[in-house]
Amino acid sequence: MKKLIIIGGYGNGTVVQSTVEDINALTPEWEILGFLNDKEVGLINNSPVLGPVDKITVDKYLEDPDVFFFYSLISVKLNFKFLNKLSDLKIPRERFATIIHPTAVISKFSEIGYGTCIQPLVVVGPNTKIGNHVHIFAQALIGHGAKLEDYSYVANNACIGADVNLKEGAYLGTNATTLEFVTLGKWSITGMGAVVLKTVPDYAKVVGNPARQIGTVLE
Repeated sequence: MKKLIIIGGYGNGTVVQSTVEDINALTPEWEILGFLNDKEVGLINNSPVLGPVDKITVDKYLEDPDVFFFYSLISVKLNFKFLNKLSDLKIPRERFATIIHPTAVISKFSEIGYGTCIQPLVVVGPNTKIGNHVHIFAQALIGHGAKLEDYSYVANNACIGADVNLKEGAYLGTNATTLEFVTLGKWSITGMGAVVLKTVPDYAKVVGNPARQIGTVLE
């Protein structure tokens, strides 16, 4: 059985933990060793905190080839600032687990990278390309031919039209919808319920129906 360490804690980390438990309920696949977290101690939903998020701790577990990691420290607030933390850990890409909930419907003609989590009732259409460290939350729809680049984040019930491109780190909020063929720029934020009819610039914040820019993540 493969072993999993979740880097994170309460928040996205526990969502990943819950997804793994749902997978194991059908076919035991993962042993959750615990969490790496800088602030929390003790137990997180019955799984232990193993230590801080640092290279020394990670290196100890990398010695076991059956141990895999999931990096869950991704949020709209952290934006691209967390990347240095992830890079400093120097975990080989192939040691990041991809976690897919058993109720998700994934086309066999899609491509999914390392360290990605796909939550319950997500539908991923054919000829999609999903990168590394992507989070797709419950009941999202990913249209055919879409491309979700590394670190992009799709919140629950979001709908991505055909051939849409989410650039690196792009965030699509709860219940947001995109027209076909648009691009969401690098590390941009599209708010809850927004309807995106045209390309969103890099680092832009957009909200509304139709979506309009209200600022940037750099402000």
